[in-house]
Amino acid sequence: MYKSLCRSLGSLCHSVIDAIFRVPRRLYLRVNTAVISRDHLLDLLRAKGINVYPDPYVDEAIYILLAGPYKIEVLQKKIIVNRHAAESIMMGANTYAPGVIDYDYFKQGETVTIMAPNMKPVAIGVAVVDSDTLKKMRKGLVARTIKSVYRAPPIRDLPEYRAGYFYPQSLPAMMVSRLLDPKPGEVIVDMNSSPGGKTSHIAQLTRGAARILAFDRNTGKIERVRETLERLRLYRNVILAPADTRYIDIDLLGSGIADAVLIDPPCTGLGVRPKIEIRTSRADLINSYRYQRQFFRPAKTIVKPGGRIVYSTCTLTYEENQGNILYAIKTYKLQCVDLGHVPYAEKIVFDNCTAYRFGPHIEDMPGFFIAVLRKPLS
Repeated sequence: MYKSLCRSLGSLCHSVIDAIFRVPRRLYLRVNTAVISRDHLLDLLRAKGINVYPDPYVDEAIYILLAGPYKIEVLQKKIIVNRHAAESIMMGANTYAPGVIDYDYFKQGETVTIMAPNMKPVAIGVAVVDSDTLKKMRKGLVARTIKSVYRAPPIRDLPEYRAGYFYPQSLPAMMVSRLLDPKPGEVIVDMNSSPGGKTSHIAQLTRGAARILAFDRNTGKIERVRETLERLRLYRNVILAPADTRYIDIDLLGSGIADAVLIDPPCTGLGVRPKIEIRTSRADLINSYRYQRQFFRPAKTIVKPGGRIVYSTCTLTYEENQGNILYAIKTYKLQCVDLGHVPYAEKIVFDNCTAYRFGPHIEDMPGFFIAVLRKPLS
């Protein structure tokens, strides 16, 4: 796995890998400009004592500077959570039942250390239930975080979050929808839409005036998209359906119906920060890029001649990024589009193709890859 990262990053490899285990200093939020102005939301958050700033390049982006890192004490009572939960908890999130994998006996109100699977302490929490109750829980709050490795405001507990005024989203993820360049009146297909961040951003950028067809592989994922759109009040002109979009041109959609298609497939996630540990194997990588390649054929079929296909991942491996784009160009005769300068991104050129890479070595960003492709007119 490290070999693949180094093939992609070259001499920057080891410094980037080190940074993957650290939290980006900026926690980004996307302002839902369909319901509130950026300046108004900044005023509301600052009135709560939150130090929040406007991004200088992306109109709907604001960010909070994180405090830390802080040393976390290892107490007598511990709760061990899975890797994904640990990566959120170390930034201040609370502990919920689905993320718990093991625990000591503890009482309600007792102070406990929250541990990652590799036994790294990530937070101190106060239990809101006892361990006997936890045994019967499938969901719900287990411990409220009072100290974490990094400190961020509890943004999901804010009334502004519940009101749909913002969506927590990294700057590179926002750039995906911006580079797709959605326009009112267009038909846009999001092939891998859950949890709804990019789908809702497309709806926001087009003010609900584009027809968005958003798919994912099961009803649970589609329900998450629905919840996101409803909270943000951006459900207008969006059609949701569970589907395996590797066959969407055969099962649901005809040829040449879309002006733009977004492929944001499952990936190894090696650009997501912070990492607790990396357990991705070579077999995982092979399975991932082979799976991702299956989306290009239906995307080319359903997009109009001259239409746009944006491919993005939150990983940094060569095979899932540059390798897949070269495969799409060679196999499906798609054309690579050079968009010039993109804020915060490194413009990378390979085999006469241009793409954009974000990473810890560029403005302290999460790792992300974006390429814009075009279907030939004939």
